[in-house]
Amino acid sequence: MIGIPVLLFVSGITLLSLAFFDNISYAFYLSRMFFPQEVAIAQTNLSDSSKAVEDPSTATQPSFPKYGDEYGMLSVAAANIISPVFVGDDETQLLYGAGQYYGSVFPGDIGNTVIAGHTNSVFKTLGDAQIGDSIRLELTYGTYVYEISNIEIKSGTDQSILAPSEEQILTLYTCYPFDYIGNTPDRYVVTAKLVEGNPLSEINF
Repeated sequence: MIGIPVLLFVSGITLLSLAFFDNISYAFYLSRMFFPQEVAIAQTNLSDSSKAVEDPSTATQPSFPKYGDEYGMLSVAAANIISPVFVGDDETQLLYGAGQYYGSVFPGDIGNTVIAGHTNSVFKTLGDAQIGDSIRLELTYGTYVYEISNIEIKSGTDQSILAPSEEQILTLYTCYPFDYIGNTPDRYVVTAKLVEGNPLSEINF
């Protein structure tokens, strides 16, 4: 008889701890939105024409991003999304913003660039984006613009999200349904085709 109350007590403490950790993580993410993100935008907005380079020999050499690096900003104007992008999509990266699956190609290379984000943070409004809308990546080595060509809901176990491509495409995905509590069964997948951006082969790293 003693074991049942003890088991219920331990279970309750465990559930409360998990909920508390999730709220703290989300609050930490929100606090980051108001401060370091502004710095990241300034660092990665390569289209800022006000930054004139007087001497080409002193210009900053583009560097190829490594695992764990924050290497740009992702924006989807139609869905009011602005987020830092990291190399890697484990919990460490996704706590701070959107994360690129490390097994996918980098923008500028032929293939599928796969970027994930949490439903309760960076991609909570991804459902507002429609086919034909633009997705912009301001990266440390260039700017890439994509046009959304397909939106679909796939099973959470569907590996086609990560499938390679013979074109330069971008895949954004997040958990679905958006307002689901618990482990979501599906994924909301947005696919876009490149319309602007230099090939990696033309960039002098």
